Amino acid sequence: MIYLTEQVTPLATCLARRYGRLAKSEYLGDGLASGSVNASGIRHEDVTALSYTDHTFDYVLSFDVLEHVPDYRAALAEFARVLKDGGTLILSAPFGLLLEKNLMRARIAPDGSVQHLLPPEYHGDPVDPGGGILCYYHFGWELLGDLRAAGFSEARVEAYWSREYAHVGSEQLVVVATK
Repeated sequence: MIYLTEQVTPLATCLARRYGRLAKSEYLGDGLASGSVNASGIRHEDVTALSYTDHTFDYVLSFDVLEHVPDYRAALAEFARVLKDGGTLILSAPFGLLLEKNLMRARIAPDGSVQHLLPPEYHGDPVDPGGGILCYYHFGWELLGDLRAAGFSEARVEAYWSREYAHVGSEQLVVVATK
């Protein structure tokens, strides 16, 4: 069983063809219940409050999502909760090899408004290609400690490069954590 935190991307389409036991979703906005499905057949999940039961998945895959979650530590705890013992989280997010601490770019103020600590940075939104999603964090090595605090026994950053799979240019980074 695999959970992918995206549904409308080419990667989701490719993985769905390859793996029959793939659960996938998008974040469709505040006020929706996790697990609900919209008229277009897109499942909504808030990664800080997943609708899945404990110990459901062997893998959780989350690519370029975590930096958009104001309470990313709650998301890490949810990923650990839904993973089986020995399960693996694989994620990518902006990661600074020279950053000891995570860099908070924005946060939610007590009144619910967004407080920008740095100039706003928006990334593409596969659900709304004309829009963008606010980036709250660039992560540093602190993320590995956050993963351990969330219940992962091992966490590491891996760099990869592959001509065969068209990962060329500078090395790409992925965070891998095992429960």
